[in-house]
Parts: sequence; C-alpha cells; structure tokens
Amino acid sequence: MNRRDLIKNIALVSGGLFVGSNFLLTSCKNDQAGSQKLDQSMLALLSEIAETIIPETDTPGAKSVGVAAFVDKIFQDIYSDEEQKAFLEALNKIETKAKTMGDTFAKLAADKKAAVFNAVKNKEDKGFLAMYQIILFAYLTSEKGLKATFNYVPIPGKFQGDIPYKKGDKAYVGLQG
Repeated sequence: MNRRDLIKNIALVSGGLFVGSNFLLTSCKNDQAGSQKLDQSMLALLSEIAETIIPETDTPGAKSVGVAAFVDKIFQDIYSDEEQKAFLEALNKIETKAKTMGDTFAKLAADKKAAVFNAVKNKEDKGFLAMYQIILFAYLTSEKGLKATFNYVPIPGKFQGDIPYKKGDKAYVGLQG
C-alpha cells in the first residue's frame, strides 16, 4: 500500500467515526420526552425545595451544586408528558401549601419550609417521588456533592475487601488504595 492510499483510508475511517458517533448520539434522545419546560419561577421553587431537602451545613447544599439546572435538563430531555405533568403537580402542591402558611415557599423561614415539605410529601405520589429522587441523584452525582458525602478515591488502587469502618464514617466511592 502506498502513502496516498493510506491517507485516503485514514480519512475515510476518520470521517466514518465522526458520522458514526453523531448517528449514535442522535439515537440517544427520548422520543417520548415531553414538550413542557420549567420557567424561572418553577426553577427558583425547585431550587428552594432542593435546598430544604439538602441544606447547606458544613457541606455544600443543593443550591450551591446546581441541582435545579441538572433537574431542568432531565425534565426537558427525558421525562415524558405524563411524568412532566406529575412533577409539575408536585411542585404546585408544595407552593399551594406554602401559601396557606402565609407566603410563597421561597419566602418562608427554613423551619416553615420543612413543615410544608413534610405536610405535602407522599411516597405514593409519583410526581413527588420523582422530584425527591432526582434531587438526591443530582446532588450525589455532582462533584461537590460526591466529595462532601463520600470518601472519594478518584484513582483506585488495589482491591481491599476489608476496609476499616467506624459508625459515622463516609462510605468509599472507588477503592481505598
């Protein structure tokens, strides 16, 4: 094979890789994804709810790791119309309950926010459960949330099947090396 043929073949293969990966990525979209979007007021409400679930203490809270932006992306790109409707109903239930306590959810004191959240929470409500789970998922998969919650070992070493653990220690993500 001469150099000219080699260059042609490399160009063909490289072009095929770009086209192939683009083709594969377009097939990752959910055709059943709903058409609704969260407006700024809903994102602000979601951010306050997330901060109520995971408040800032000596570890970063849900607001500081950007949970609302992550949830918004999942809401738009993955949730079906039915799931979006249930999610929005859960948000609206929380806001409606907050108004019965005197103000919008965002303006309530932290203890009243917790009271509203606990009054509305229902494990049987699909929208509420989805909201709660996606907030936890968003937090625990963020870099700040992961490092605050777990002993994170980015480059695991050898396998150790028996790692010393005392009650209250953070669980390991990766392997202790």
